Amino acid sequence: MTDEIERLLATPLSADEDGRLAGLDAGVWRRIEERQAQRRAGQVRLAVMAAALVIGVANGGVLGRAFEPRPSDIQVFSVSAGLSPMTRFEVGG
Repeated sequence: MTDEIERLLATPLSADEDGRLAGLDAGVWRRIEERQAQRRAGQVRLAVMAAALVIGVANGGVLGRAFEPRPSDIQVFSVSAGLSPMTRFEVGG
């Protein structure tokens, strides 16, 4: 569009062509409004992503603690049985 504007402004106007630039102003303002709408949509998308991240982290922290296995009295039946290198020494696990 920039090249078209420059071309239109560079050529002199004759009496029968004075309507060439009639729609130029409206076209420029329409493109400006489209860019502003795109920018607003991008900001809304960013806000939604940030809110989803905060909610996900909060839920992961709260619910992650709620479903942790309780420590077992018998280490053989615990969730982490056999995963700890200290199980052979019966130091803890």
